[in-house]
Amino acid sequence: MSVTRIVTRSFCILGLLLIMGNSFAFAEEVKIGVGGSATEDIFYKIMEPMEKSIGVKLVLVLDGPSAALRSLDNDLVMAAVGGLSFQDWMAMMVKEGYKPGPPAEYKFREIGKGVIKVIANKSALVKKLSKDQLKGIFTGKIMNWKEVGGPDSPIKIVYGTKISGTNSVFQKEIMDGEPYAKTVLEASTAPDLKAKVIATPGAIGLSFVSLADEAVLVPEIPVLERPIVMITKGEIPYSMEKILDYIRGDGQKFLNKAVIKDNTVR
Repeated sequence: MSVTRIVTRSFCILGLLLIMGNSFAFAEEVKIGVGGSATEDIFYKIMEPMEKSIGVKLVLVLDGPSAALRSLDNDLVMAAVGGLSFQDWMAMMVKEGYKPGPPAEYKFREIGKGVIKVIANKSALVKKLSKDQLKGIFTGKIMNWKEVGGPDSPIKIVYGTKISGTNSVFQKEIMDGEPYAKTVLEASTAPDLKAKVIATPGAIGLSFVSLADEAVLVPEIPVLERPIVMITKGEIPYSMEKILDYIRGDGQKFLNKAVIKDNTVR
């Protein structure tokens, strides 16, 4: 091969690499505040293929839906995403002492579905828990596994401080609005909660489908499905529309039940 052809080919390869590098370097960043369900069941599954496909890089602020809405109101993120309905989200914020803006300021849409699971340390040896048993456990009225068909050992509740949407939905639907037990082991995110459940004999906590695997005990419980909702303010930026289009389109092959419902936009 001649020197000229070698040099020409080298420049072509270099040019291609520069184009690829520039495409990656200039991928548009979209910063959103998210809860655990949206993170584990949607965004972690689509982030890498989506960035390669549409050139949008997601930056996730994983602080839970409560902090996410505060960040949205302070223009720190482009959107807030959490695993609860818009109405329940607003009610949760008021209950926490935060005054959200007027409903007309927000636009919200359902971008998927999440299912709340209960995970326990394998020492619990319980295959099924009813609504009444779950309510008794998480309110602190049932304190020993033997009361629900397990071994004679204390129940230790692990409470995730950064999965506020999950906590709120479970409290409403399973606990009938009663408060959580006063004595709990605190965790932050859902993966942190799972790690503490694995490491703590007698532990139990709330989780999502994607984290309920063979590393923990996953008892059968009443089906507890909830929407995963995205909230924005003002007109939705084009980059965010691209993300939503990807989730409803090519992204579906990476997801379980996340399906955007176009008729839920407000």
